[in-house]
Amino acid sequence: MKKYLLIAVTYHSDDALHSFVESVHRAAQRVANEMQIDIEIADNGKDNKGYLGGALPVYNTKAQGYDFVSISNVDLELAEDFFEHLLTIDTNGIGWLAPDIYTDKINRHENPYMLSRPTKRNFFIWNTIYSSTWIYRLYHGLYVLKSKKTKEFPSCEMYAGHGSFMLFTSHFVTKNPELSFPGFMYGEEIYFAELVRAAQLKTQYDPTLRIANVGNISTGLVNQAQKSKWSKASLRAIYKQFFE
Repeated sequence: MKKYLLIAVTYHSDDALHSFVESVHRAAQRVANEMQIDIEIADNGKDNKGYLGGALPVYNTKAQGYDFVSISNVDLELAEDFFEHLLTIDTNGIGWLAPDIYTDKINRHENPYMLSRPTKRNFFIWNTIYSSTWIYRLYHGLYVLKSKKTKEFPSCEMYAGHGSFMLFTSHFVTKNPELSFPGFMYGEEIYFAELVRAAQLKTQYDPTLRIANVGNISTGLVNQAQKSKWSKASLRAIYKQFFE
């Protein structure tokens, strides 16, 4: 029997957490004889340690021995056939499986998220964007308006998946038994992509794994100036660790 650990990070989002867990249970019922699915909740409500700050202590103590480990937000809903399709995927050589995450409110498929590795020029541009709140607001608005992915993409290899739901195989976990994220929030996608790359594994997008993104609950509670500050700090730390 395959074993799956799902680490769900929540921040003042009890209603979303309840709906998310219900969707996991519905999908789990369809593979009850083939897969054991364990859910661990990382609750940042009292002491906000950031997305991975909440998730990685659970990962570091629980992940070994599982065939699959995912880290996710809770403003999501899994399709009922999610685990059924997962069981059919050949994960040989794959470290990260990226699902089709669909955001209905902007008619967007979040994956494939990053097809290629960022360059030093990308980091320079991001640093400029996150140094100014009004530039960040303009960039975010243009991103939503101009970069909609309104169609489903075929399965493909890519650099990084979307951070709202990250699914790792036992190949990744075995080579990364303990992790420490260098920032507070944001930049998680590049961080994990670099770990997959260092482990000589692949990140694979698979559209048969379907997830609905139903809101941006946690980050919606944070003002844009703070988001910019966190993004800039995280990207600087990631650049220093992996790109210098």
